[in-house]
Amino acid sequence: MKRFSSYAFRNLLLWLTVLVLLLSCERLENVTIEAFDCINCYQTRPEWVQLKVSVTINTENPNVPLTIYNGNIEDGNIDWIDTSYSADYWVDVRPDKYYTVKAEYKDGSITVYAIDGDKIKLRHNSSDCDVPCYYQSGGYIDVRLR
Repeated sequence: MKRFSSYAFRNLLLWLTVLVLLLSCERLENVTIEAFDCINCYQTRPEWVQLKVSVTINTENPNVPLTIYNGNIEDGNIDWIDTSYSADYWVDVRPDKYYTVKAEYKDGSITVYAIDGDKIKLRHNSSDCDVPCYYQSGGYIDVRLR
């Protein structure tokens, strides 16, 4: 009886893995692409857009102090200071800029900070709606506790 060499065994295992992966993937024709939502589109370029900040609200942190920076936190350019009392916090900011948010949480006797940033952009769409319009891209910051 002839034995498989370790090279042949690894080769067979590799091909079986590739075969399983190919058979388990969905076909592209089953993927649906959502249409552009013209409801969130503005005919005139907006001066302000909304930055969404997700925070953790729990018994130890019924409210979360937030500091919103224009640019990176290291630059120290504070744009807004407020407190969130719900899991989703919205603030109006200028478009086409990078913003950083620092959330302050309590964990017993220590203070924990969560920091995240995102660039919020205005994009122009001239083909999907009845009229050319602007829409927001980005501007979603997640400073929830993990």
